[in-house]
Amino acid sequence: DHPDFQLDDYPLYNLNRTSATYIEAMTNSLKQYKMDQPSWRVLMLLGDKNPSTVGDLSRRSVTKFSTITRILMRMENEDLIIRKPFPDDNRVIEVFITEKGKNILYELKTTANEIYKQAFDGINEADAIKFTTILMKMRENLTD
Repeated sequence: DHPDFQLDDYPLYNLNRTSATYIEAMTNSLKQYKMDQPSWRVLMLLGDKNPSTVGDLSRRSVTKFSTITRILMRMENEDLIIRKPFPDDNRVIEVFITEKGKNILYELKTTANEIYKQAFDGINEADAIKFTTILMKMRENLTD
């Protein structure tokens, strides 16, 4: 309700717009690999931590459990991942990236890196680190 309020100056509005712009750029780049955004996210997460549980992938990708399960089923049919029951608890499913998934992830990282460089063009490393720190603190504030 401040009279000087300008939506374009609002940080969360800009965060949302930037996120949407990044997702659109990635979606357009992923099309050449016949890959979608959710599958890309899963491959990236498995590239970071392989294996991961379905629950962990759901949490880290900010995707509903039922939705991530459908994504994983499709990815398993495409031979990108393998799902196996956890040895000590059959209720927990572990997800492993396959060789095919690793190869595609390697190719996709090149594309993602180009988009990252484009996004951070003219932004120095110290500012990028500070930006990440601020985003992490905001997320922490909102989940307390």
